[in-house]
Order: sequence, then C-alpha cells, then structure tokens
Amino acid sequence: MPDVSERGLSIGKHLTPVLILVLFCGLMIYRLTARSPDDSERARARMHLELIYGLEHAHLKEHGTYLPIDSEKNGEVLKLNEVPGRFRYRVTVEGSTFVAEARADLNGDGRQEVWYVDQDTPEPVLIQQD
Repeated sequence: MPDVSERGLSIGKHLTPVLILVLFCGLMIYRLTARSPDDSERARARMHLELIYGLEHAHLKEHGTYLPIDSEKNGEVLKLNEVPGRFRYRVTVEGSTFVAEARADLNGDGRQEVWYVDQDTPEPVLIQQD
C-alpha cells in the first residue's frame, strides 16, 4: 500500500493535465459562444426573416394572398421602421410567390449583405456577403 507522500505525487501528476484540459475547454466554449456585433446583427436579421416567413404564411391561409411589405410604403404593418439594427427589410410579392429580404452595409464599404426567405425556404439564406 503506497504511503501518503506517494499518493500526493500521484494526484498532482494527474491534476495538471485535467486542469489544462478544463482551461482549454473553457476557452473554447467562450470563443464559440462570443458574438461580434456583426454576428449579432446577422442573428437578429435571420430571426426577423423567420418571423416574416411565418406571418406571410398566416396571411396566405387567412386571406389567400401574400402581403407585400416595404418600409417606405406600409412598413408599419410589421413595424419595420422600428426594428433595431442596421438591416432593412422588404417583402416582394409576385403572384403566388414572395421573397423577403434583409439588407445591410455592415462594414460601410457600400456593398450590402443580403439574406432572404421565400415561400419555399423558411430558413434564411445568405445570397450576398458584405
């Protein structure tokens, strides 16, 4: 049976790699969960597009048509003028189809990032990177 001094050495020998592993896992979790301001903007835009998708399908079930929405014409319908963030939203309707877009120039270079959903695509899709 090992004496107390040998058990102490054994625990110390195994404790160092465990502490290093715990520290590494903590740093990775922090890195993977921390968002940049632009990533937060993108997440908000995707969430709003998913909401618009749901609302458009609810409008279709109730009225038989999709609802075109432009922040300048009828943006008060979804309070698009009050949506926080840099993305601007628009819904275009043609016949039995709709496309909802979120656009923003996130880095100020004049080129806009564009996300969209349509009647067949409930998950927002990036079509142009800023």
